Formats: sequence, C-alpha cells, structure tokens
Amino acid sequence: MSRRTFQTFNPNKNRFNSEVYTCHSEEEANSLLIKSEKAYTLLQKKSNVEIHDLLVVIVDKLQDKKSSIENIYIKETGLSSDRFDSEFQRTINQTLLFAEHIISEEYILNQEFKNTTQNKFLIKKKVGVGPVLIIGASNFPLAYSTIGGDSIAALAAKNPIIVKAHPYHTGTSLLVSKIVIEALDELKFPEGSFTHFINDNYEFAQFLATHKTIKAIGFTGSFQGGQAFMKYGMDRVQPIPVFSEMGSVNPVVILKSLFQKIPGDFAKEIASAVCNDSGQFCTKPGLLFIPKVKGFKTLLSQIKNEILSFEIQPMLHPEILRNFEKKIENLKQAFTIAELIIEKHHKAQQSYYPRKSILITEITALNNQPFLEEEIFGPHLTILLYEDEQELKSQLQTLKGQLTFSIFNAPDHKEEIIKSLTEIGTRMAGRIIFNGLPTGVEVCASMQHGGPYPASSDSRFTAVGPHSIERFQRSVTFQNNRI
Repeated sequence: MSRRTFQTFNPNKNRFNSEVYTCHSEEEANSLLIKSEKAYTLLQKKSNVEIHDLLVVIVDKLQDKKSSIENIYIKETGLSSDRFDSEFQRTINQTLLFAEHIISEEYILNQEFKNTTQNKFLIKKKVGVGPVLIIGASNFPLAYSTIGGDSIAALAAKNPIIVKAHPYHTGTSLLVSKIVIEALDELKFPEGSFTHFINDNYEFAQFLATHKTIKAIGFTGSFQGGQAFMKYGMDRVQPIPVFSEMGSVNPVVILKSLFQKIPGDFAKEIASAVCNDSGQFCTKPGLLFIPKVKGFKTLLSQIKNEILSFEIQPMLHPEILRNFEKKIENLKQAFTIAELIIEKHHKAQQSYYPRKSILITEITALNNQPFLEEEIFGPHLTILLYEDEQELKSQLQTLKGQLTFSIFNAPDHKEEIIKSLTEIGTRMAGRIIFNGLPTGVEVCASMQHGGPYPASSDSRFTAVGPHSIERFQRSVTFQNNRI
C-alpha cells in the first residue's frame, strides 16, 4: 500500500517545490517511539559534559552544511538570505549558550540539594521528564524547530526528543535532522535519542501528542494550535505538561511626554517592527496606543507613510496569507474606510503578496470589538487613540496576557504614570520594554519569553534562554540513600 506524499511551497515563485516527501504512518511512529522510550534511561546516565560535547558537534556540522540549509530554507519560506543568516546565527549561538550553561557551576549546583535532619538524609535531584514532543514552528524553521530552543532545552535535560517537522519547511527540517542524527551516531548516543517525523496532517500530530510515550510537549505557534495541544495533553489518561507559546498583540504605549521630542526615525522603526518579514513574528507590535495631543496627527501620518511604503515580502505559505486576509476582512466589516487603510496593489507587486494595513480608531473600540485583542499574524497595525492617562490605564487593565508590553516616554522624564503602567505591565506581560520595540528576542539567562495566558500556557517558564530547560525537568527526592 502506497503512503501519502506532499510537497512544500515556494512563496517567492508562488508554486510548489519539486521535492516530494513521504508521510510517516502511525505504525512506523509506534515502532520508533519504543526506541525513544528505551533511550530515556540511557540518556539520564549521560554526563553534562557528554551533552555539551554533543551540542558542540551539532553546531560544527550545521556550520559545515550552512549553504545547503540556506538553499532549501529560502525555497520553502520565501524569507531572505539576510533573514536566514540572522536565524542561522541565532540557532548556532543559542546551542552554544546551552552547551556552556549545562557545564557551568551555577547550573550544576542547582541540580541537586542535600539536607540532613536528626534522622533523615535527603537528596533532591532534577531529572528529565521523559521523551519530549517538539512541534516545529512555521515562522522559525531553524531557531524554533528541529534543533531550535525547545529541542535543545529538552535534550539538555537529558530527554529523548521527538520532532514533528512543520509541513511548510519539511526539507529544511529533514536536512537538519540528518545532521543531528549524524552527530548522535558519531558520539555513540543511544538509538532513539532523536526522532524525526514527517506528516502534513493534524491527525498525525494529535496521534503523537496523545501517545503514551510522550511525557511533555513544546509548541510555538498560533493560539488555536496551542489550545489544541493543551487539550491533547489534558485529555490523556495520564495528563502531561504542554508548554505552548501562543498569540500576543504586544501593546505599545506612547505617552504624551514623548511628543516633547520624538526621535526622527521613530515612525520608520515602528514600520520595520510591523512589516519586516511580512510581520510574521510573535513579538510584532499589534496595538499602538497614541495620545491625542499636539503633533499626534503628524506622527500618525508618518507611521502610515512608512508602513505603506515598506518593501513587502511574501508570506510563508498561502494558508497563512488566507488567515491574514480573513482577519483584515473582519476589520472591514467593523470599521469604516476612513479608519481602515489598506495598501493598494502596485503594478510591480505580485498579486499573491499581502497588502499592508493600518487601523486607526478610538481606544473605546476595545469595548465593542473584542477581536481587536486577537493577534493578526502579518503586516498590520492597529492604532488606538486615547484622551488621557486615566482612560489609557482603564483600557489596558482589561487586556489579556501578553508576551511583551512597551512604554515610550521622554528620556529621563519621570512620571507617576510610568509606575502605574509598569504595575499593569507586570500583571499582564512576560517582558516590559522601556523606550524600545518588542521585536528581537535576546537569547540569554535574563530573558523571559512567555506571559500570562493566552500568551503562553504557563507563565512560570520561559521558552527562550537556558532557564527554559526547567520546563522539561522534574524533581525527585532520595531519602536515606547514602550511596
């Protein structure tokens, strides 16, 4: 019986790529997952230095294959060479960061705690949770996919990892998986330490998520996708933790004090944050709050001009484009032509490219149109105008959980409002940014990437940086065991 096949899509050429990929079956998955289960005990016995060495070898092999990875990456995503270089380097840097972190004194000291009481000797140790399912992210074929942040974190905790390749960039994922497997074989890691699955339907992902072998799930993507995996995790006979990083509108607040002297490139920076790579970032600013003070109309005009003139790029896949257009259609139904500005197609622009858009309306629209809080994944910005700081605070307090919250005010200008907004932001978001935009997530120990629901499924953890390892560990206490 022949198995189902599929092809990836070339957004630049608006056609399917020639490579054909064969889907794994559930029977094959069962067989491979048995090996993952067996690998868990063996991986737990590996030293931190051995895991460090594995990550370093993976980095070396990725760098050797950089050109080949770039070719397929661009074919499958429509993203630029510059974007590839940036994401590739991030993937290299974060892998090396984790490698060094797990052999650091700080990390090692935090893996084990000892106490002696009058009649008890207690040792608490951190162990891996078990085989971890990683769902490849559509918008980061490298940094959040096959050997991206979730995979490295789970592997650093000495868990077998099971990667479900994203169907939009299967070729990229497959090439990286071969590199990882080569490194594992070279260092004689147990079979089943890394498993890579190819399948383009949702049912197979559900099958993996509900398989008894899987003990945790890492997901980066849409709110709907994250919700689905959270449900899969909870509906199992034995529920498992699901770490979903989902949608966010990343509110950006401009205070009246900024109008004393607005930076000359401010509008250009906003346009770049909204439109770069067609706005396909989880940290793209989606809501911009502007006070109705002297000069605000000039700023609105500058932002509008910069966004509409920004060089457009294709979206990752026609399905993502369709979802973007559906969201804009919802805005069309709710707002007037004067409020919703949509780019007209130019002759030189491909018809399958997204049309950039800006909604400019009153802040009170949040009361009547709650869907304004939904992430619009693409080159769109909603600008909400407010009268005074009291109105601003009142509306901000109704917003759901966010990945980020940004505040712009005059440099060195201390205001009571900053304190109030910081308190609101602390309750609402995982990262608060002063006089800066949220795009660009630094991979380091002090980064918190994740926020209250629905930004992420568990705001106690970060999806970026070495502390993300903690998601895939649990603690076990050994009492009176002096061996």
